[in-house]
Amino acid sequence: MFLAPVAAGAQSTEDAHVSAISTQALLHAAAPALVDPVRQRRARAIADYQNLLFAAWALAPVVAFLWLWRSGNAARLRDALRRSMRAAALHRAVFGAALGTLATLAQLPFAFASYRVAHNVGLTTQTIPGWFLDELLRVGTIAAGAALLVIVVLALVDATRLWYLAFIALLYASVLALVAVEPVLFSPLASHDVPAPAAIVAQGDDVARALGAAPVPLVISGSSRTSSLLSRTSGLGPFARIIVGERALSVLTPGERAFLLARQYAHVREHDVLLLTLVATTLFVLAAAMAVLVSDRIGFRRDDDALARLALVGAFLGLAVAAFYPAYNAFERGIEWRTDALARSVAAPADGVRLLVRRADDGLEAICGRRTVRWYFAGLPPLGSRIAAIAGTPDPCPK
Repeated sequence: MFLAPVAAGAQSTEDAHVSAISTQALLHAAAPALVDPVRQRRARAIADYQNLLFAAWALAPVVAFLWLWRSGNAARLRDALRRSMRAAALHRAVFGAALGTLATLAQLPFAFASYRVAHNVGLTTQTIPGWFLDELLRVGTIAAGAALLVIVVLALVDATRLWYLAFIALLYASVLALVAVEPVLFSPLASHDVPAPAAIVAQGDDVARALGAAPVPLVISGSSRTSSLLSRTSGLGPFARIIVGERALSVLTPGERAFLLARQYAHVREHDVLLLTLVATTLFVLAAAMAVLVSDRIGFRRDDDALARLALVGAFLGLAVAAFYPAYNAFERGIEWRTDALARSVAAPADGVRLLVRRADDGLEAICGRRTVRWYFAGLPPLGSRIAAIAGTPDPCPK
């Protein structure tokens, strides 16, 4: 209620249309009849572009690493670094940083094209200079992470024949630590995060009690990177947070906010952040094992050694991660189905349908998408299928 004036001023024509849909229509009409058909055509075209760009973005480092190894430039770079840096750790770190930089720069054209698509249709308000600054920070972060990874891996290889066991233990510990502190250490660096108003906190506490979940701090994110209806659960243990975007706070009805908070508290209750982190890390470990195994089957060049061949390992790692990507998405889709069901048990189904319809119209999300590709690219079930499950209407999306 305290947000009514804000919402009235912030709602677009699409938002006002969704807010006006009757409860009767939300619970009985088929999903395609609830969404804007013109925006759905645009949503399907945007999804096609973004899927193609994502595939090119993911494969670009693979091509770059293969070129680096096959051309002999990996060995030449290694030799140049050894001549100028006597300390093994130092030239290994610089080689790793070079790999990280090359991978990020190879992805840059496709990342920029994806940004321009989102900007042109109003899904992000970020300026081009702001985007490039973010990419520069990403290059630095990935380069530093790759440098540290190369130092650690090769140091373990030098120290023990069971280096892979030590690496796996370190990897799990590091990833869990980073994910745990993300909302309090990293998220504030990327957006202006403030505590949620008391009324939203009280609404969240009521939802948490209804679900049997422990309340966690609610944070309002003022990110300028997206104009979407942002909401996510982040962090682990005492650092767990529910983060809601400013725009979601301003345009959603109280019932929609209740359903949104119910979904996030369902993630908290079921420890979904931890589950997804463990699954992602395990799949990465399997991908790394496959990359090492396959690269070992390829004969050494005369100028090869363990350092130069990291480019080859990196190429196969990219391919293995791409192969495991749909497995991760399938696991995440299962979590989202369960999350919707839990939210429906404590919040009004009509509000859940309205929230998803608003996501489809406001965020230009296709309610079904292409069946031939969503098994690979989609981390969420189709909006149309979710709407049907919440409302108890026929599923409009072909299986």
